[in-house]
Amino acid sequence: MEKFLLILLLLFSLCSLIIFSIDLYFYLVNRYCRFHIGRWENDNEWINAVEKVCVKWTKRTPTVKITDNSKLIAIDMINGKYRSKTIQSWQIGGILLGLEESNDEVSKEAVNKLISSLIKDDGNWRVSPTNVDCGLLSYAVLKNSKDYKKFKPAMDFSISLIEKNICQDGMVAYLIDKSIDERYIDTLGFVCPFLQLYSNIYGEEKFSNISLEQINQYNKYGLLYDTYLPNHAYNPKNKLPLGVYGWGRGVAWYVIGLIDTYIEMKDSDEKLILKENIKNVADSYIDYQRKDGGFGSILQNEKTYDSSATAVLAYFYSRCYEIFGDEKYLNVSNKCLQKLKSVTRITGKVDWCQGDTKGIGVHSQTFDIMPFAQGFTLRAALINLERE
Repeated sequence: MEKFLLILLLLFSLCSLIIFSIDLYFYLVNRYCRFHIGRWENDNEWINAVEKVCVKWTKRTPTVKITDNSKLIAIDMINGKYRSKTIQSWQIGGILLGLEESNDEVSKEAVNKLISSLIKDDGNWRVSPTNVDCGLLSYAVLKNSKDYKKFKPAMDFSISLIEKNICQDGMVAYLIDKSIDERYIDTLGFVCPFLQLYSNIYGEEKFSNISLEQINQYNKYGLLYDTYLPNHAYNPKNKLPLGVYGWGRGVAWYVIGLIDTYIEMKDSDEKLILKENIKNVADSYIDYQRKDGGFGSILQNEKTYDSSATAVLAYFYSRCYEIFGDEKYLNVSNKCLQKLKSVTRITGKVDWCQGDTKGIGVHSQTFDIMPFAQGFTLRAALINLERE
């Protein structure tokens, strides 16, 4: 009996040692990576480091941590609550969009290999997507491809998935279960640019109309009165808000939906209306930029900060400068990039990105790396660098 108890004690001690060792490992990794954070000789050195990380992540993209727990992490891992692969689609899409701006041969080769790993020789997805967030990845694949015919089967599959999620009000549901009464701001960033680009390339005008309908309805029901701050979601039946106005990454999804849709649109009256919408949004958000150049995890709260929101807004304002030619937009973008540089680890990974959202109004309190933000940081930085 004593021998049996001794064995149990030893097993318990071993398990405890393993569990606490994992906690210690992640603690030390984070402390080491943040040692001398943001200390870069110049912008070129920083951009090169950010790009190298994007290239590295085309081979193995980190899955985003979904728990805010920093203790007994091993238990979360065992229960499948530590990381999630369900949001990998838009993480990879962000990296591809960043590398699309690069002229580096190594980056181009990495992009081609990544796309080959996603799509088979017959043009179909190797692993068929299941959620509408595949729209961002599909958009990124099309942006990086010249052989549109080859990838049409995969793009058609993504389109069919989005079409299945169109509800009676004309809005695309974020989740497959369309009975859920929620319209998420995330969906605008996921589907609108892709629908617009698909419409242009394959000559399907109806998808352009669906894209614009998402933006028009969200502008009508999802923005805080007399502002351009989107809510995380709204109820389509009573048109009441669900969640928080001005959530940083929600703002990011909104401006991606606006700016990339505009870029892909053909000249039309609708494009002029969208252009005016973009200008109003850009002028409004300038007031929320922090003194250090960043934007908050809640935009109107300057005490908060999120690199994922800041990276996307750096890109948004860079494009606004391209469209309107006003230096103030370029200044906003450059200030964003300087902030992002200051929170980039010595490894080249952009830090302080808000973790995955747990639900409407339930936002992560963990701030770490995020492939999506890494890609958009590179996207904005390379566009601005090209102008110099």
